[in-house]
Amino acid sequence: MKKFNSFFIFYPLCCVLIFLRLEIFYGSDIKAPFTDDFYYYLTTAKNFINLGYISFDKISITNGFQPLWFFFISLNFALSKNDIFFNSIIILSIFIFTFFTYFNFRKYFINNNYSEKDSHLIASLISFLTLFFSKNGMEISLAVFFFSLSLLYYRKNIIIFCLLSFLTFLSRLEFLIFYFVFLTNEIFINKKIFNKNFLIKLSLFPFLIIFYILINLKFFGIPFPESGIAKSLVNNVKFNKETFSFLSSSGYGMKFISLMFYCNCVGVFFLFSNKIKKFTKISLLTTLLFFISNSLRSAWPLWTWHFFFLGISTSVLFVDLIKLFKFNFVKYMATLVGIFFIIVYFFLFIKNYNVNNDHILNIANKIESHYADSEYEIFAMGDMAGKVSYLLDKKLIQLEGLVGGKKVLNKIQKQEKLCNLFSEFNVDIYFTTKINKSGDLYYIEEPAQKSTNVKKMKDILIIKPEKTFHSADLNVYAFNLKNNKFCFDN
Repeated sequence: MKKFNSFFIFYPLCCVLIFLRLEIFYGSDIKAPFTDDFYYYLTTAKNFINLGYISFDKISITNGFQPLWFFFISLNFALSKNDIFFNSIIILSIFIFTFFTYFNFRKYFINNNYSEKDSHLIASLISFLTLFFSKNGMEISLAVFFFSLSLLYYRKNIIIFCLLSFLTFLSRLEFLIFYFVFLTNEIFINKKIFNKNFLIKLSLFPFLIIFYILINLKFFGIPFPESGIAKSLVNNVKFNKETFSFLSSSGYGMKFISLMFYCNCVGVFFLFSNKIKKFTKISLLTTLLFFISNSLRSAWPLWTWHFFFLGISTSVLFVDLIKLFKFNFVKYMATLVGIFFIIVYFFLFIKNYNVNNDHILNIANKIESHYADSEYEIFAMGDMAGKVSYLLDKKLIQLEGLVGGKKVLNKIQKQEKLCNLFSEFNVDIYFTTKINKSGDLYYIEEPAQKSTNVKKMKDILIIKPEKTFHSADLNVYAFNLKNNKFCFDN
């Protein structure tokens, strides 16, 4: 077991650092200081448990989530007695999923003619990077765990492989890209195994995906999660540079992701070479297709958890490049250097982070204090609606189409006027993080994305914000629409 000491020493250390990063021991009055997107899950889960139907805004049903992670959060919410218990279960689950991911990948690579040292190094890197992508509370640890488990059963039991692949798909739908590349490669390389019996069994996977699509069409009226559809609502199908906006980010996390991206760019030159292994080529091609497809279909930027493919491809490519250039000393130092980086990274965040610096949470608390006991019943908000909706605990329509239901999605698709939506839903208070003022007129748009290629609902308000909520340089403007002539066209 000596050769595996690095993982067993540093993994618990990383876990401790993340516990500190999330400040679980402080007992925050919100479930946990995860990313705002986590609260789209949590608010919808809370409504599902309390109301009996899947809704973010308590008005329209929604499927704007990765299904398996949603039901996992819902189960934990139902069993939780308090915030600290919920915190602990979610965070501990992330650690456990990632821990077993290491063993799955190590076994898979050993079974596919990698050395024990290389298998250990790759599995360690993927596990640590998965932990890095999962610390925000999103579904990546669950998805990568099922993905790693499915690979183990590809040659062993194709039925179980299909079932596990489907669970991976339900955890994060983009994994379908990997399975497409992986199975296409297998068809061309290992034609002999694709006999009639094998193909019949393998057909279970697409059958399950079709079943998932039909379920969505029946209950939600759309084939896939509305969050993904909303981000694909563009005026023109063209290259959208927003996919690569992370390359110019100044944050520590995005700089690290940029470094991995450039590493993958180097790897692309070896796609048709025999100098790197098959799995590396498949991972690189998957990552490439992910970026290409996203840049063509969406003008939204990517967030940290979207780069999970990059973590897998970088890990396997790193080991291949070490062997290619014969940097043997790197092989023995790579894990230690990687862990040193992670320690430094989390130290910087621990040093600079506390609950009081969570500006979205600060504003959400102020909004909750101001409006929770008010007469107003229906609210509307685009960006940053997660924590606000969870704490306010009222009907709040998400105006970006991510979890607002099919009706909101259709209005964005048709680029209807925002005021029509406000009137149709009888919105009392409208929150926005972005306004353009000209005289006494306030120009508003949802979604408030910078790109002009994003389909938007726009309008002009003739009333002033009744209140502005501040936290550092972040502002949320509240417009009172109740019993007021609020729109320029009204």
